[in-house]
Amino acid sequence: MRSLATLGVELYLLGDYWQPDCDERTDIGRLVHRAKDQGEAAAAGELAVRFAGLAEALADTADGSERLVVPVPSTLPVADAVGELALVDVLARGLAGAGAGELRRDLVVRTAATPRLRHVEPQHRTETAAAAGYRASDAAAGRHVVVVDDVILTGATVGAVAACLRDAGATSVTAAVAAATRRH
Repeated sequence: MRSLATLGVELYLLGDYWQPDCDERTDIGRLVHRAKDQGEAAAAGELAVRFAGLAEALADTADGSERLVVPVPSTLPVADAVGELALVDVLARGLAGAGAGELRRDLVVRTAATPRLRHVEPQHRTETAAAAGYRASDAAAGRHVVVVDDVILTGATVGAVAACLRDAGATSVTAAVAAATRRH
């Protein structure tokens, strides 16, 4: 577990995207690339199975209540065996299915399209993520929420989603992410 202290979010991470000190993807990085960038359903499925293992790592909630699991809303679908779903949806479904909490795809909505953050300079990612206009429903009030994302670099997207959940009254926000990448 890592902490995104500046965002007030605990981060549970499956693995790194890149090998240390070189431009070769790790096993997790290759799976994410194949699933997210090449639309390979088999890679998305394998990644979801591995990601579901994070359910056991999640600390119990302070009050013993069940969490809500919410994927970061995306505008980029990835095909999987069940239909057109974004990779974060596939990961969230796997995590919820492993007992991390109730899957709530509708808990957070995105009100505006933005470019993929990988195409935005790191110093502009926070404002770009905020421009997505994430909004959380009142159902977040008093609940512990796990935000699922596929890749994290600066934490801008997770931070924007966590902020909207806290504004909606979430008791706590935790992030579960498949891969952390680094700036090149």
